[in-house]
Amino acid sequence: MNKRLLLISSNSSDRGGGERYLIYLTKGLRLLDCEVHVLLSTASYMDNWAKLLIIEGAHVHRKNLLGLRSRPLRFVQSIVDQNQQLEIAKSCQQISPDAILVNQQYDEDGLDYVAGALMSQVAPVGGIIHMPMTAHKHQRLLGNFRGKLLRKWYKKHPYSLILVSKDSQKEFENYYSYPRPTKVVNHGCEFSEIITSHPSLPSKWSEPLPIIGFSGQFVLQKNLQLLIDAWLWTIKQGMRSRLLLIGDGPERQNLDKYLRENAPENTWYITGWQEHPEAYLSVLDIYAMTSHFEGLPLALIEAAGRGIPAVVTNFNGASDIAEHALWVSVATDASPESFGNTLINSINQLSWLKQQATNGQQDFQKYFSLQRMASETLVALGIA
Repeated sequence: MNKRLLLISSNSSDRGGGERYLIYLTKGLRLLDCEVHVLLSTASYMDNWAKLLIIEGAHVHRKNLLGLRSRPLRFVQSIVDQNQQLEIAKSCQQISPDAILVNQQYDEDGLDYVAGALMSQVAPVGGIIHMPMTAHKHQRLLGNFRGKLLRKWYKKHPYSLILVSKDSQKEFENYYSYPRPTKVVNHGCEFSEIITSHPSLPSKWSEPLPIIGFSGQFVLQKNLQLLIDAWLWTIKQGMRSRLLLIGDGPERQNLDKYLRENAPENTWYITGWQEHPEAYLSVLDIYAMTSHFEGLPLALIEAAGRGIPAVVTNFNGASDIAEHALWVSVATDASPESFGNTLINSINQLSWLKQQATNGQQDFQKYFSLQRMASETLVALGIA
């Protein structure tokens, strides 16, 4: 084995992109002949992630660890939890890796895990932040107070900090005077052939119209109301298309009701949660993403990497992806008119965009590969 890496999960979600990132990073590190260990909570919602990590060849260690979602006082509780920090330090010492990487998710997450890893003093420590969540911190509950505590914490705990996009790095560094330079490592992704049955669509969708789609969780962050309003705006401008929403979540009921009340009949469809949502990518003409905020969304990389033209809002990571894909268009602002106009332009140029995707798909996949991500992560941790 080349190097031994310990990855520590933020233990945040049973469906989140952060843990899926760990799956991809594990696979990339294994392709580089690294030995991968992963520290996970014993919480039941982490069981499936443990199974998937083991399938990819990781040595999974389960400990009774609290994640941020389990703490009423959030990060304030985590930074004073000496017992958990000592437990993490002990695990790090037992595994004795060449480097430790904590999947922090955002600036308030995983601070106890980072502190415990640093306390172990067995290897260089890194943390990866997907979405800094600092741009509007002052507008949230006790935002200024939280910011003061966090600034002190980050100054006291210098380590190799990785951001997943250039805009995320800029957002973080605009807020914090970090003791050392941060680094950017764009995500890598899998682009293997989709081997699933053809997805089912409404029988009345026989007429060949462009299909605009989104795949993911129906949560407020994804701002699907904007996508629907923009799509409805295109219909008012005389553009005929269909809307396909792949997934489920707490916003589904509201979105379903709104579409029933405002959209023409037989022009939209919600699939519900899918075990293999990637199967639906094959029927999309345009992938649409209207998120309020992101880091570098894996779902968009997967869609663009499969040659699907995309229209997105200007969230963090959008420019990193569009830089490598002429078939990804970024709307000038987050209004129904602006996003809708970008959709219309993309539909009108669909043949050209698909040709650009065909021409550039191989280079895109090479850049957003698992091996490139894993290799750059080793460099960022200082053990390449």
